[in-house]
Amino acid sequence: MATVCYLDTNIFLNVIYAEPLYSKGSSSLLQRIQEGKLAGITSSVTETEIGLDMAKTGSTEKIDEALRLLERMQNLEITSLSSLAARLALRLVLERRLTVHDAYHVATALEGKASVFVTRDRHLQRKLQGLLYASEPERIDSDQKV
Repeated sequence: MATVCYLDTNIFLNVIYAEPLYSKGSSSLLQRIQEGKLAGITSSVTETEIGLDMAKTGSTEKIDEALRLLERMQNLEITSLSSLAARLALRLVLERRLTVHDAYHVATALEGKASVFVTRDRHLQRKLQGLLYASEPERIDSDQKV
């Protein structure tokens, strides 16, 4: 069974903005998911965050195109926030002091039984210790059993 990676919004934004330090690693991870070497999940919250970030940076006209590409990606499940995940997110905000959006992402990852939470947010990675394995894209090996 393939490693299941939960993808935080910043992984997609690295590629959308072709960020010099990060786009190569994030693109490589997304390619491995597209090829079926890894399985990917993300939340519908990711689509909202991508759209808001793109609007904030002046790329409003490209939002629909970016979201269509995300929605067409093979081996990536975009999950709606369930009632169970919403309750879990509340606990994560109260107990782990996560932001509401981060809590939605983490709750979706836990509900989706992700093996690894892929993010570049080191502060969030630290908050997930003991709850969920978190890593940057470059550290995810498609053969690894996380």
